[in-house]
Amino acid sequence: MASRLTAAQLYARAVAAGNAGRHAAARRDLLAAQARTPDPDTAALVAGTLAYLDSEQGAAEAGIEAIALALGTAGIRDTTRAVLTSQRGLLELRRGRTDAAIADLGWAIERLDELPVSLGRAHLNRGLVRLERSEIDGAEDDFARAAAAFARAGEPVEEAKAHSNEGYAAMLRGDLARAIRTMDAAAQVLGELSPVMRAVCDGDRAEALLAAGMTADAVRLLDEAARTYGSRRLRQAQAEAELLLARALVLDRPAHAAEVARRAARRFRDRGNDSGAVRADALVVTGALRARRGTSAARRLGTSTALALDALHRRDDAALLRLELALDAVAEGRTEEAASLRAIVRPAATSSIAVQVRADEVDAAVAEARGDAATVLASAARGIATLTTWQSSLGSLELHSGAARYGRALATTGVRAALGREHPQEVLDWSERVRALSGSVVPLRPDADARVADALTELRELRMDPAPTSASAARESALRDEVRRLHWADRATAGERPERPVLLEELLDALEHDDAAFAAYLWVGDRIAALVLTPRDPSAPRIVDLGEAEPLERLLAGLLADLDMAATTLPAALRASTDAALAARLTALDRLLVAPLAASLSGTSRLVLTAAGALAGVPWAMLPGIVGRPVVAAESARRWLDLHRTPTRIRRVGFASGPGVERARQELDAAAACWSDADHLAVRHEATSPEVTRVASEVELLHIAAHGRHSAEHPLFSGFELADGPWFGFDIDQLAEVPEVVVMSACELGRSSTRWGLEALGMARAWTHAGARSVLASPAAVADEHVAVLLPAVHRELARGSGVADALCDATRATGIATPMLVRGSGW
Repeated sequence: MASRLTAAQLYARAVAAGNAGRHAAARRDLLAAQARTPDPDTAALVAGTLAYLDSEQGAAEAGIEAIALALGTAGIRDTTRAVLTSQRGLLELRRGRTDAAIADLGWAIERLDELPVSLGRAHLNRGLVRLERSEIDGAEDDFARAAAAFARAGEPVEEAKAHSNEGYAAMLRGDLARAIRTMDAAAQVLGELSPVMRAVCDGDRAEALLAAGMTADAVRLLDEAARTYGSRRLRQAQAEAELLLARALVLDRPAHAAEVARRAARRFRDRGNDSGAVRADALVVTGALRARRGTSAARRLGTSTALALDALHRRDDAALLRLELALDAVAEGRTEEAASLRAIVRPAATSSIAVQVRADEVDAAVAEARGDAATVLASAARGIATLTTWQSSLGSLELHSGAARYGRALATTGVRAALGREHPQEVLDWSERVRALSGSVVPLRPDADARVADALTELRELRMDPAPTSASAARESALRDEVRRLHWADRATAGERPERPVLLEELLDALEHDDAAFAAYLWVGDRIAALVLTPRDPSAPRIVDLGEAEPLERLLAGLLADLDMAATTLPAALRASTDAALAARLTALDRLLVAPLAASLSGTSRLVLTAAGALAGVPWAMLPGIVGRPVVAAESARRWLDLHRTPTRIRRVGFASGPGVERARQELDAAAACWSDADHLAVRHEATSPEVTRVASEVELLHIAAHGRHSAEHPLFSGFELADGPWFGFDIDQLAEVPEVVVMSACELGRSSTRWGLEALGMARAWTHAGARSVLASPAAVADEHVAVLLPAVHRELARGSGVADALCDATRATGIATPMLVRGSGW
């Protein structure tokens, strides 16, 4: 018969359960320990830990009183008093009294060296207090000391907690790359302990995602974390999760964010946590102001809350709230009040990216209200420079694009001011800034990651299962999360090359060499404009106002459906009406986007354009004013110029098809026959993923004919179907070398998911971001019988030495087959 556990053993087991987030089990063991007449030290420790658990579900004040009673126990050791004082410091933190928490934890730390586990917890909690006070350096030091103490004690789980908090501090410092890597490593240890610990890890991860602008992912994680805490009556943790959720919602759903923040504020106040309640109040005000529901009462609450945040040492939170009040004041015409609020905020290099960028946004807004265009441009440029410099640590295209949302207002304000001054060089500069925000710079590529490759292989296997189950669906979801997480962490280490500015003279010289015109389309709030350059008239670059955006938005709304319908097999009568509807839509688009530029475009044979993400689906080569002209959609003028200097030379060519494409064999065999003089030729029918990966790494031109699927939710999980499952956008980064030219006749894979008009994500974009010079793909479905004829004709021109855009134009003319296929990148 097993011996009964002692009170001390039950206490130790309870502590382990509590640290793993299993609070009910911890409470049972503590109550059992109390029933076994423990010695004074164990009794005091049991009482202190029960006080902590009680405080998690009720008011912290009662827990503090309980610990005070335990501290009054006669005859307990100094180390026991230190542990209890450390626990009291944690509860002081829970109710927002940071000065008291610092005093208690500092006192305990000086007396706990012989108890490394308790010492580690005290350092861990003091680090959290210092984070509350925006003392990032001190917090990082405490977390490092905590990790060292836990390592000395042989406690890997506690050590992982300390490292997770180190990651959190790195995130607050703005080092998102380190934050993601550190948090993810810790989550591998902590996430398996219990649902509560998984929720803790998800909350930290969500805040990192929120810092990178990945709000949809953050909202999903925080919703689940709040439910997990709520179901276990962990109200403090639930309120913290709701506070983060409000932050995640405030940009896109500000009214809802205010509601969630009010709920969090009530929970904090019910627990006597004034600090948490004040932070939540700040988001209540922010949500109301952004939803244009700001009242005088809300503004007064904002002013008093900012002062309260000052007192709590929440400098960044106070700054963001004052900047929000300043933007509201500008919108209401109270410009001098806005300037006064902005003067209070003094961002430092250590301030969060959000504060630094928002401060420049306020400067630009105040200057715009005063009619000072020069200051508008200087302030907006400074803010975007800060943002793009920070983005350079985010090699992941997905993270880079998410972070771009912080520059939304600055980009709009800067472009509007540049257009108003009618200086072509300034307009070009701002067009390039907008493109840089979206990640037009090709990153330095890190090595392939075997963990990502393994996860993608397993995902393919799951997709091929003819009888998926709920378990396999859950596993697929987990794998998708793992791939994205690893990709963010790995790509964040890549770094990026700084992008040089583009001078009009440099661009005009290149255009003259290529007999091309250039058009930069700019979407500015509710209007559209374009900058047009042509070497035929280098002294007069034109800035063209294309009018209000609403008519264009209406045309774009039905464009994809019309293009997809035109690619299907239809009865003759329906075919005629479908073709007529598409032709009418294309003519209307041409009238808005191309006809106003016709005078500038008429003197050249080619066109290079850059366009806002909202225009990514436009089939430019099908617009009447462009038909018959080679056209390339460049990532940016800078990127096009850099590629222009080194023309594509194709000597190694690879082809691969997936299953079920009726004319794929005909298409690839005819295309491959055009390359009889190639140094290397590979053709793989019904290829597998390893075959495509190998061929793609060996050739300068890769042609894929397969069924494709665009994933709007996670664009880099777009892919084409191969014999062993889908080959994803994420697979591109597993290639040893990237082809210079990629041709995708897979339906949908030229599509993109636009974030907010500055950038778009999709498989074609993933190729160019990875380093491909030119990508030929369609944003809409194309009939198999059309590509089976058109693309071999394209290859005939490529084999003769033509550039990709020239080859597509000549093949279209020769076959009479017009399609939405578009060249991105270099073009020739």
